[in-house]
This record gives sequence, structure tokens and C-alpha cells, in this order.
Amino acid sequence: MTFFSYLPCPTRFASGVAVTALLAGCGGGGGGQAASNAGKSLSCVAQKPGAPVAELIACSGELNRRIDAAMLPFMAANGITAATVAVARDGVMIAERGYGHRDSARQVPLPADAMFITASIVKPVTAAAIRTLAREGKLALTDHVFCTGSNAPCWLERELLPASPDVRIGAITIAQVLEHQGGWDADISGDPIMSEPEIRQTLGLPAPPYKDDIIRFVMRRQLDFAPGTKTAYANFGYLLLGQIIEKASGSGYIQYLQDKIMGPIGIPKSDFEGMRSLMRDRHPREPDYITTLTAPSVFVPGTTVLALDGAIRAENWAAAGQVIATAKALTIFAAHYRVPDGAPLAGARNNGGFSGADPGVATVLRQLPSGVSYTVMMNKLDENHSSGDASYQGQALLRIEAALTEAGL
Repeated sequence: MTFFSYLPCPTRFASGVAVTALLAGCGGGGGGQAASNAGKSLSCVAQKPGAPVAELIACSGELNRRIDAAMLPFMAANGITAATVAVARDGVMIAERGYGHRDSARQVPLPADAMFITASIVKPVTAAAIRTLAREGKLALTDHVFCTGSNAPCWLERELLPASPDVRIGAITIAQVLEHQGGWDADISGDPIMSEPEIRQTLGLPAPPYKDDIIRFVMRRQLDFAPGTKTAYANFGYLLLGQIIEKASGSGYIQYLQDKIMGPIGIPKSDFEGMRSLMRDRHPREPDYITTLTAPSVFVPGTTVLALDGAIRAENWAAAGQVIATAKALTIFAAHYRVPDGAPLAGARNNGGFSGADPGVATVLRQLPSGVSYTVMMNKLDENHSSGDASYQGQALLRIEAALTEAGL
């Protein structure tokens, strides 16, 4: 039996460092398909008096042709059968491409507005929601995550902790969790996103665990390090942030992001939704994901499933990566918020980015100092090279940025 791993992808891009050295988060592998652009048509609003030449080139189709030339051979060589690419400059969409097919039989062309599992590139959106709540005065980044009875202001109730918790738990702040400094290290204690069947069995639950069950299970253990003393990528920390967003906002995580983050920048609710736990329930605009990784089912104990088909209750991990969205939605987000920390750009530009990987999913979200933002979403992860230059994320990034440069962007 092969057990899957939801790979973290902590890649962060910083100015002054080579991009190829920075994409160290995740990757994917195998026959490309013909390109289609059957999704929403582009208005090419750059076609106006005084528009920059680079945007006119993009709207004339030159950028689309270069993106096609970058993606199609790459997909064919690696058996990636579905992918989308979206590019914007200063918030203006200048390219939106769909490649391959939605179905495994390769009969239904993939539209440019296909929905893909985001994997970890949704974490900057979660960070933006936390910072928005802070600006609204509904929380402070210095607030404590867990309430111990003597550390107000705090958010998650004492009942989620054991009778004698690690004494360091009360010191964990929202800011530390945002920066992956909350005290959890998956290399030491494992990633609970991989442990839902174990959690269900250990706690004797009649159904898959919910978020509170996962929190109670994890918090019975000692922290892996003192909060604030180390950075270690933690999906669990973002599950906690999702809970805090719901408590501070009074609405569900997806609802809050739709209303306060995506909606105001023009992204409809239909382009940013929660992931379904079972592939039979996947969104009609989602592709067929390609993976060989399997795991115990959290829904049917004693059975083994493909890793994206019931190994977790997906809604538990929405804030960490289990969201479905269009490439356009993430691209427009990156035109308005700094990646990875989620602070508003407010007209500024940034050199940053994030990568994501789940079984069957490889994604890249990128901002360039030129004002260009782009997203690449693919339906396959290189299970042998999940990070670095050899990963599908690393290769796609280099290809897209070469296309942008050739087009004058």
C-alpha cells in the first residue's frame, strides 16, 4: 500500500534571488493535448489609446501563441492532460488559456475557466483574509491562537486542549502561525492532513473527523519547537487560521473569502469554491486528476483509495489548500495582494510567488516586478520530483516567464 503525502510547497520568491533556485516547493509527470480557449472570452481592454506596446502585443494574440508553444510540448512530454494558464498586467487580463481535456477519455476539451484544486497557492489568500480582519479591527496579529484561561485576547476555546497541554501553547500568536512559526514541524511529528483515518480510529469517531477533532488530536502532543523560534511549514497552522477567520467574521471560510477578498476584485463565487472530498462529486469544470498515490479512506475504514478520492474530509483543509478555483481568480488576486503574505498591494508591485502540490495537482502563483501576475494549474504532480527546478512547477515557471519575456512583458 502506498501512502500519500500532501506536499507543503513553502516556496517564496524574493527579489534579488534567482527564480530557478527559489521554486523548491512541489512538482508533477506525462501526453499533452490540443489547446482550447472555450472559457470566458477576453475583452482585451488594453486596446485603448496610449496602451503599452506589450499589452497590445498580448491582445493581438502573440502572447497566447507563445504560451501555447511553451505549454503544449511540455505537457506532451510529461503526460499532463489538462492545464490552464492565466496572465494579467496591473490587474488587466491579457491571456487565459485552457489545454487538454476535462475527462480521462479525452473527449471534452478543457475550458480556460476550468476549476482546479489550488493546493497551497490558496495560503496567500488565507493570509489576506486574516490581514483584512485585522484592518477591520476584528482581530490583531498579536492575539493568541488558543485560549488557556490567562492569555486573552485569544480565539480557540480551551476545550480543544488537553487537561495538561504543553505550557508553550498559550504563547502562540496569529502572526507566528501565518509565518509557519507556531511550533509544528511535519518532519518531526508528521502532517495531520495525512492522518485523518488514524484520527477517526483513535478518537473512535463514527464519521470522518471535523476540524475540532483534528485540533484536539494534534494538541494532545507536545509542540515540536518553541513558538517563534523556528520556521517549519505547517498545513495544520493554516487549518487553525481558517477557524479563526470563521470565528472573527461570523461566516464560513469560503463565504468570507468570496465576499471580502475575491468579490471586491471581480471574481464571481462560481470561480472560487470549496473542494469536494470524493472525485465522483467533483465540480463539472474540474479535470480528471492523474495520480498513482493511494491512501486509507477516511469515509470507508479498511479500504484504500486514490489520494484525492476520500483520504481526507476536504473542507477541513480549505484554508491550507483544498479549494477549487480558476487560474484567473488567483491571477487577479495576485494583482491586488502581495504574495505570499497577503498584504494589499495598493498600487505597488512585488516580486513574489508560491507553489502548490497535491497528488494529481501542481500549481504556481507568481508576481513579477513588471506588474505581471500569472497562474499555472496542472492535473499531474511529478511524484519523483515534487520540488525544485526539475518539478513541473519549476519547469512551467521557466517556460511561462520565457514566453512573457519574448512577448515584451
